[in-house]
Amino acid sequence: MGIVFGCIVPHPPLLVPDVGRGQERAISATVRAMERLTDKLAEYKPQAILIISPHGNYHPEAMGILTAKSSQGDMSRWGSGTPRHQFENELSLVSLIEEEAKADRIPVKSIGERSYELDHGVMVPMHFFIREIKGIPMVPLTFSWLPLDRHFVFGKAIKRAVDRSQKRVAVVASGDLSHRLLPGAPSGYDPMGKVFDEKLVAALSRLDVAAVLGLDENLFERAGECGLRSIVILLGALDGLEVKPEILAYEGPFGVGYLVAAFEVLSSLVSRE
Repeated sequence: MGIVFGCIVPHPPLLVPDVGRGQERAISATVRAMERLTDKLAEYKPQAILIISPHGNYHPEAMGILTAKSSQGDMSRWGSGTPRHQFENELSLVSLIEEEAKADRIPVKSIGERSYELDHGVMVPMHFFIREIKGIPMVPLTFSWLPLDRHFVFGKAIKRAVDRSQKRVAVVASGDLSHRLLPGAPSGYDPMGKVFDEKLVAALSRLDVAAVLGLDENLFERAGECGLRSIVILLGALDGLEVKPEILAYEGPFGVGYLVAAFEVLSSLVSRE
C-alpha cells in the first residue's frame, strides 16, 4: 500500500478530438503516450488518484486541497461535447494530508468546501484516464507561490499521509513546460524556453531531484512554464521510493512543451496482483 504510481501529463485542450478538430494530429506522439500511460496507470490498480493542476483554484501563500465531497467537470468551455464527469473525493486521505502538511509547517487551504468545478488541467488528462479510473475517488490539489523546496516538502507530507491511509494511490502532476519555445508561441518567444525544457526533461529521465530543485529561478520564469511546481510536489511524494522513470513523449510543435512521463514504483509490482 502507499503511492504505487506517478506521472506527468500535459493538458492542451486540443488533445480532446472535438476541441482539436484535427490539430491533435500534430502532437500524435503525445496522444500515443497518453494512451500508453493510461494502460500503465491501470496496471497499478490505484484506489485513489491525487491530481495537481496549475489551473484550479489556488492560494498564493498556501497549497490547495479539495474538502468538498465531490468534484465535477467537462470541456464545454472549450467547445467540446464530451460527457460531464463527477468524482467522489477521498476525504479520509484529505484529512491525513492536512495533518502531515501541518506537521511540516506547510500551509494548506481548501479550494472548495461544498462543490468544485474541475479545470482543463484535470479534465484533459481525464479524457484519457476515465476509461480505467471511472468510479475511483480523486483528490484535486493546487500549488502555491511558495519556494520550490516547500513544494517538495509538501510532496513528502503527501507520501506520509498516503502511507497512513493504507490505500494504493497514484499521483498525477498536470502541467505544460515552456510556453515560449517558438516565435508566435502563446506567451511569446524566449530562447531560454528550450533550455529549460531540455534541462528539466533530462533531469526527470534520470530522476535527478537535486537538478530539478536547483533550476535557476530566472530560467523557469523566462521559460513561462506552468508545470514545474506540480512536478516538484510529485517528486516529493516519490522521495525514498524505488522508482523507474520513463519519458514517454516530449514535443512542442505549437511553441508549448508537452511532456508525458511515467514513474513506476517498483516495490508495488509484487503487491498489485
